[in-house]
Amino acid sequence: MIPKPPQFGMLLLSFCLTLTINIGTANAANLGQWSNQNINYSMMPTPDLARMDDGQALIDRQQNLQVGEWALRQLNGNAPLIQDPWLQQSLEQLVWQINAVAGLEAPLGIVVIDDRQINAFAVPSGLFGMNIGLLDKAKTLDELVSVVAHEIAHVSQRHYQHRHDEKTKQLLLQAGGILAGVAAAKVGDGNASTAVLLGSQAVAANASAAYSRAQEREADRIGMQLMRQAGYDVNAMPNFFTTLDQQNPIKNSTLIPSFMLSHPLTADRLSEARSRATRYDSAPNQKLSRGQLAAQVARQQLFDQLQWRGRYLGHLVNKADLIQGAKTSEGAKLALIEHYLDNGEPTQAASLIKDFEPQIHNAANPLAVIIYSRLLVSQGNIDQAITKLTQLATLYPERMDIPLYISDIYLDHTPTSSKAQAALSLLQPLSKQRPRDVAIWDRLAKAAQQLAKYSQGELQINHQINMLRYRAYSELWRNQLQAAVTSLSQAQQLTKNLSKPQAVNAVLNQQINQVQQAHQFKPN
Repeated sequence: MIPKPPQFGMLLLSFCLTLTINIGTANAANLGQWSNQNINYSMMPTPDLARMDDGQALIDRQQNLQVGEWALRQLNGNAPLIQDPWLQQSLEQLVWQINAVAGLEAPLGIVVIDDRQINAFAVPSGLFGMNIGLLDKAKTLDELVSVVAHEIAHVSQRHYQHRHDEKTKQLLLQAGGILAGVAAAKVGDGNASTAVLLGSQAVAANASAAYSRAQEREADRIGMQLMRQAGYDVNAMPNFFTTLDQQNPIKNSTLIPSFMLSHPLTADRLSEARSRATRYDSAPNQKLSRGQLAAQVARQQLFDQLQWRGRYLGHLVNKADLIQGAKTSEGAKLALIEHYLDNGEPTQAASLIKDFEPQIHNAANPLAVIIYSRLLVSQGNIDQAITKLTQLATLYPERMDIPLYISDIYLDHTPTSSKAQAALSLLQPLSKQRPRDVAIWDRLAKAAQQLAKYSQGELQINHQINMLRYRAYSELWRNQLQAAVTSLSQAQQLTKNLSKPQAVNAVLNQQINQVQQAHQFKPN
């Protein structure tokens, strides 16, 4: 029997006390329409990044991957996450872009935490976490990216693994406190969350102050270089620091942002960041090309959509806020349309979506197309919705979110055997690219279940076995290890009804072994 895991906050706190972070990340996604093409890098300094492979044994990489996967399971199983395919895809593209500029390998994944505190963090093997509060309070896409770049700089410089002394432990304790605070926030106890956050900071403050100051300054410097090399405004970093500094409880009565607890901001550090940004700006000004101006406009559009969709999904705004915001913001208008669709008001949604018809027609606005497909489904135009999304997928084959939306239509609206098979065909390649993505495994399990319903004999049994296998993967990555074992045991029982069960049992035994290894791994 696999015991029930202990409380999330304590697990992560224990994890952070002994963690040695080495990021081993995945491919950088193409930013598609939001990529910064034609940027002139001739005046930009090259980041002096630490080489991630120097002296690192294969066994260390494997251990770090295990730690990263362990942390992902804890977050999936316990943290309040916002799981929206478009939001996830768009934020991943930003993170992966900076990750690629830093020369790191393929990231493990990104989680978006439903927490109002301003915070972001990186843990082993490229797992990146971001609170919805960060997206809410940032004023520009560049400010959002400045935090991403800062965190990736910490990882690229191996700040969590250079030393195995008490100062490193204290720095990790701060990170553990932040994650424990997330756990406390999950149960709606704001005071408990605050206590954990402030407590972790108090414990670590004196012991690691000098060490952390040096690290923070280096992360600022390297992060700014990464931003500039990726085509973002380096002034965004000191600008956002100023926003954080203004929320310091010493200056007012608001709660200090979580990011400031794990990344202490001093007046010297803020002044240094401003001075460094000025030096970047001293380079000769170049007139932006038409393509660069278009990319800039597209980036502003992306941020507007990201911010308002994040606010809506994080319940940070109400209907009145959306109506007011829609007067000046396309992102707010799209969020308002989503609100109408979520609340069974397709007529109101249809009246607003007309403003986006040109962008929908030429697929220039993926989010508008996605929301329009929802409207079509609500009107009973299933085939038309699938056609629009399929066209979008053809234009943006690198995007992972569009196949998920298409598969949802196949599986949720007038399901048939052929539609379930079509969903399966879309999802199976994704599962190989993203084997730790619970959203994919959930949909695969649903598709296999529907195929079993429309099948007979051994074919039906095979679909039932696959449904249990897919469900077990979802349970594994949600840290429901005992449930995963149960699902796989049920699948093994079904193999007794097959004429040739050997190959299927071999696959099941391999998956059971994977779950057992996950159970056996514990951060020391």
